[in-house]
Amino acid sequence: MAQVVDLVVKNNEPKVEKVVAAIDCGIVVNRDAATNMAEGAIIDGIGNALYGELPFKDGVPQKNNFTTYRLIRMNEAPQQIEVHFVENEQDPTGMGEPPFPPTFGAVANALYQATGKRFTTNPLLIR
Repeated sequence: MAQVVDLVVKNNEPKVEKVVAAIDCGIVVNRDAATNMAEGAIIDGIGNALYGELPFKDGVPQKNNFTTYRLIRMNEAPQQIEVHFVENEQDPTGMGEPPFPPTFGAVANALYQATGKRFTTNPLLIR
């Protein structure tokens, strides 16, 4: 799984415009479903990378509902996500989680390219 993220920073706010993903998951049995899973995981990854924060105080989470825990909003999702599958004859390996983790690094690298500053803790907000 590899990803490249194109983002811009406007008014100190990052906006992911496009994601290109390459996935080697073996034979793709249902291409539409696999693409949907990848797109959803990528959008969720962007939201978690930019906004995901769950602070604890005395062992108790300080955010315990959607009114306090920030999720990505529809208008913040990228306008374009390209998903490319490596064609091979390997047994299918699954699509549930692999697209999610690389999103964090791809967003962090795109932020570095846009700002010249490294962001190494979540959420990757410009402060």
